[in-house]
Amino acid sequence: SQGITKTELVPERAILAMIPWHKEEHLHILNIYAPNEHSANEAFWQELKDKLKGLPKPDLMLSDFNLVEDVLDRLPSHMDTHLATEALSDLKRELNLVDGWRAVNPDHTAFTFSQSRAQGGRQSHIDKIYITREALTYIKEWQIEPSGLPTDHQLVSAKVSDHHMPFVGKGIWTLPLFILNNKEVTETILASGKNLQQRIVSSQRERSEIFNPQTVFKEFKDKAIKICRSAAKKAIPKIQQRMDTLKVNLKLTLAD
Repeated sequence: SQGITKTELVPERAILAMIPWHKEEHLHILNIYAPNEHSANEAFWQELKDKLKGLPKPDLMLSDFNLVEDVLDRLPSHMDTHLATEALSDLKRELNLVDGWRAVNPDHTAFTFSQSRAQGGRQSHIDKIYITREALTYIKEWQIEPSGLPTDHQLVSAKVSDHHMPFVGKGIWTLPLFILNNKEVTETILASGKNLQQRIVSSQRERSEIFNPQTVFKEFKDKAIKICRSAAKKAIPKIQQRMDTLKVNLKLTLAD
C-alpha cells in the first residue's frame, strides 16, 4: 500500500486510487459499486461524471456495475433501462473507456452473477473491467472464474502491461508441479538418485576433472530434467486438449 493515494468520490460507492506503477508512471483505477435500483443507478453515473471533473482520468474502471449494456449479458436476455445504460455510456464516452472483456469476446456469453434456483435462476454479467481504448492492446489473459471467496459473484481478471516495458520472454524452464504426481517419473528419478549416491562415493576415491561429485551431480540433474521434460511434453497436450474441450462445452452450454 506504500505510495497509493485514494480519493473517495461517492461515499461507499466510488474510490479513485492512484497506484505507483513503472518508474514515474502511475495507474489510476476507479473502483465502483453501483446501486442496484435503476433510478439510483442512473443518478450514480451522472454524479460520478461531475465528481471526476478536474481529476486524472482513470485507466481502468472496475467492479460491480449492477447493470448490463448488452442482451448477451443477461439470462433470460433483456436490456436494462435505457436511462441508466445511457448515463453509463455518457460517462464512458467522457473517459474514453470500453468493456475490455466484451471487446475481446464480442460474441461469447459468460456470467459473473448467478441467482439460486429458488431465487429464479437468473444470471448476468454485471462485474466488469472498463479500460481505455489505447490500453486494450496491452491487456491480455481475460478470465472469468471463481474468486475463491464465499460470494455469488465470479471474478473478472486480466493482466495489465505497461507499453513502455521491454519485452520479457518465457524465462528459464521450471518443473510443472503435476509431474511430481507421475509415479513412473518419480520412480525413475529415485532409482537414478540411488545410483548417484554410489557414483559420488566412487568419484571421491577416483577423483578427476571429468569424474568428481560436481560432474556426477550435474549429470544426474540433467538426466532428471530430461525425464521431466519428456513426461511433460507428452502430458501437457492432453491436459490442454481436455481444458479446451471443457471451455468449448461451457461456452456452448451458456449460449444455449
